[in-house]
Amino acid sequence: MNKTVKKIIKISLKITGFITLSFIFILFCGFVAVKFNWTKTAGNIDENTGLYDSLDDSLHSSFLPTSRDTNDVNNARVYCQLYILSDYADYNAATIFNIYQQTKSYDLVQKMILAVEIRLNNVKALNDRLSICDREEKPNIGVTWLANRLQNPKQANIFTWQNEEPWQIIRQAVLKDKDTLNKVGSELKISPRLILSVAIVEQLRLYYTQRELFERVFKPLKILANANKMAWGVMSIKETAAISTEQNLKNKQSDFYLGSDYENILNFKTNTPDKERYDRLTDNNSHYYSYLYGGLIIKEATVQWQKFGYDISFRPEILATLFNIGTQNSKPKQDPLVGGSKITIDGHDYVFGSLAYEFYYSGDLVADFPYSY
Repeated sequence: MNKTVKKIIKISLKITGFITLSFIFILFCGFVAVKFNWTKTAGNIDENTGLYDSLDDSLHSSFLPTSRDTNDVNNARVYCQLYILSDYADYNAATIFNIYQQTKSYDLVQKMILAVEIRLNNVKALNDRLSICDREEKPNIGVTWLANRLQNPKQANIFTWQNEEPWQIIRQAVLKDKDTLNKVGSELKISPRLILSVAIVEQLRLYYTQRELFERVFKPLKILANANKMAWGVMSIKETAAISTEQNLKNKQSDFYLGSDYENILNFKTNTPDKERYDRLTDNNSHYYSYLYGGLIIKEATVQWQKFGYDISFRPEILATLFNIGTQNSKPKQDPLVGGSKITIDGHDYVFGSLAYEFYYSGDLVADFPYSY
């Protein structure tokens, strides 16, 4: 082998080694950045964030049935709204009508209508038509007539992602966890549907960013995707977020402190907490701890805001945003922003918080995960 060839080989090996070391260094920096939340930002802000706030300000932040004194007025307005809405999205109008008949909750229906309005992408035009329902002289829509009109919807669900196969797979998998979600909701005294609204967005995000893995593994088994690298479990909880949640339970001075009833709920049973935490959150056989940690993050954020005088317990869009951007970025204020990571589904861009709101108020899975007062 002549000197020229040896020189070329030597240079090639050096270049290859340099590239390999550079690649390893970049991966290491990325791991450290994620581990210590250096990549955490406030994310994207939903352009409709003001609509969520203004509607919530006008309601009672409760899904309780309205009083008898206001029932006639509310019924007339709701039936008028659903009659108009049926021209644009009769499938969704029918869903809202059925839930209103069951709950008689005016506040709940207004939030469900807003979810449809936003997805129609023409809020102003629809609002102009809906404003007639605020007048004293408005169409008198009978409940029987409206029920017949909505009996056989002709249009597809306006929440298009719910018409796709990935959601049908996730939906079946979620139903397998019904008892677990209800158990966690009962233990934490929060709505299982609220926890689910965050979990579902995480599942959709995992599918649309790791589609090959979903198609090969999770689709055939009809199970939820279980993250186990940078974030863990079916709710994709980062290690730092899990540790912070544990610490808040013990720290009486923390704004996130839930009280003595919850101090020991995450106590470890072994002398290797790091391993036990990982095993808890990545357990393929039981998602209990995934939902428990996720539910505690939601509850801690709710309590923090309550201590500053703001009730966000009926604001899935805000709680999902805080879950996504990290509670270290949680700053209680009068007009919170809806946002978080951007998720693209079949060409439509969503932000984390608004997609959680969309599921929560879609009415889907309401028989198994009802709206809580």
